[in-house]
Amino acid sequence: MSVRAGGAAPRARARDLAGAPVDLAALAARGPALLFFYKGDCPASGLAAHALPRLAAVPGVAVAAISQDGEAETRAFAALHGLGAGVKVLVDPAPFPASDAFGVRATPTWFLLSPGGRVEDATEGWSRDDANALAARAAELAGAAPRQVSTAADGPAFRPG
Repeated sequence: MSVRAGGAAPRARARDLAGAPVDLAALAARGPALLFFYKGDCPASGLAAHALPRLAAVPGVAVAAISQDGEAETRAFAALHGLGAGVKVLVDPAPFPASDAFGVRATPTWFLLSPGGRVEDATEGWSRDDANALAARAAELAGAAPRQVSTAADGPAFRPG
């Protein structure tokens, strides 16, 4: 990952499913934001997706799932994994300018942005411990109660991206 904790989030855009541009750093304008870059056919992305609606349930935390697939594949992934109204489902169309701006090398890659758009933390792949730590830190930044977003009942604890 080229974007590391402590630095400002790059000014990068993805598209919502209606085609409108979304400034990713601006998602953290009023509170923390969790950006989840994924590829629909990536097994680790599929394992990690269950945590996104649970993260989105933390008051004050914005969650965006940013797909490196086309619109149809993105919609199918969102439906399969229950990415409802609480998760902004976005597309980073080829040649993947938002992924490039954030230095995404593997999927999934997660970035936690603090209010105002600084990168608070970043991680690659699926790790239950990392997801729960990101959720706890996001809740802390939002002034909300911490919440566990993954348990052993959700499947494997780790899978590289």
